[in-house]
Amino acid sequence: MIDWYYDDLPGARFAAELHRLRERGEVVRVDALGGAMPVYYILSHRALTQALRNAEDFPPGHAYQIISLPFIGETFMSMDEERHRRWRPPMTTSFKRSAVDRMDQRRLAEIGHDLLDELQDLLHGGAQVDLVPEFTRRYAFRVICDQLGLPTEREREYYQMSMDLMFGGRDLAASQAADRELSTIARPVIQARRAQACDDQISRWIHDTTVEGAPVGEESILAHIRLFFTAGATTTSDAMANLFHALLTHPDAWRRCVEEPASQEGALQELLRYNPPVAAQPRFTNPEHDIEVAGVRIPKNSPVLFGIAAANRDPEVFQNPDHFDITRDTKTLLTFGPGLRTCPGMHLAQKNLGTALRLVAERFPTLRLAAGVAQEPVGILLRGTHSLPVTLE
Repeated sequence: MIDWYYDDLPGARFAAELHRLRERGEVVRVDALGGAMPVYYILSHRALTQALRNAEDFPPGHAYQIISLPFIGETFMSMDEERHRRWRPPMTTSFKRSAVDRMDQRRLAEIGHDLLDELQDLLHGGAQVDLVPEFTRRYAFRVICDQLGLPTEREREYYQMSMDLMFGGRDLAASQAADRELSTIARPVIQARRAQACDDQISRWIHDTTVEGAPVGEESILAHIRLFFTAGATTTSDAMANLFHALLTHPDAWRRCVEEPASQEGALQELLRYNPPVAAQPRFTNPEHDIEVAGVRIPKNSPVLFGIAAANRDPEVFQNPDHFDITRDTKTLLTFGPGLRTCPGMHLAQKNLGTALRLVAERFPTLRLAAGVAQEPVGILLRGTHSLPVTLE
């Protein structure tokens, strides 16, 4: 029996299992938590598109209140729609398209080059290097730290802290330890910014932000730091690792990205279809009444999985969906959750991915998998490649 929350389902097995579920319908009941909890999995592109826009039947704040609020704290993501609309804009000023575009011109390439300078030293002489801990995770967290104003001295630890925070229901002690560590890092920064503002999001929260007629308190700042670490940097790191895994396991696509830089945007968008970092998003149905989706009746307050990875491989929408094709038209992607709760960090995530791909292709055009192998992407909710040993030809 597959646990549709916590099993790994590596590589192509995940897509195969999703296709098997799809044979049973657009919405299928599956088991999670070792069979203790039935979950309704929305598989089709059509049904998921409708569900993402339906806050009445799938109130987004309700899900976050159950799943993440105990470990992350109250953020705009765990609020009802009215409060979400008031809180989200002032709490995300550093992640708006205009702010990200300014950072793209100023900082993303600098951060990438700094890390690739270190990588070049490691790769010198034909050595084997794991691209995930040495580049993709560090890059994603260094960028989010740059935006927030947090130190990077412990950036190698941030990914695991974030994972422990997100999956607090699986290991409460690890989640609490991660919270203590991150709070110990963030609180001195908050105190310093109260005394002297800098050009970062923590300073803006402290000095320039009021919501509902009041300044943003320290606990709310800490909760939103946890949110941007977990929902932002961790997923961007996984997407970047999945991107290089897909390209290096498809050498023709990698060669094209190197030789034809204009093809890199297509590679990025195809990756977001082919192996999105958020493969399935937990939600709950309206706690007050039953609903119906694609002809399936779902009881009130039922756990649901928004099957982003499944919808992005729906053969009704994408021809030959299990083929990685960087020339594909991907305009109908559901990766960033179109609708009322579109991912607030989508612009920064895509700029990160695009910059990382461009810099690596320029500096390491002969990059290849060490010994021709790599760990496959794993995970049912969050999906990432956790090891990617590479070398130069």
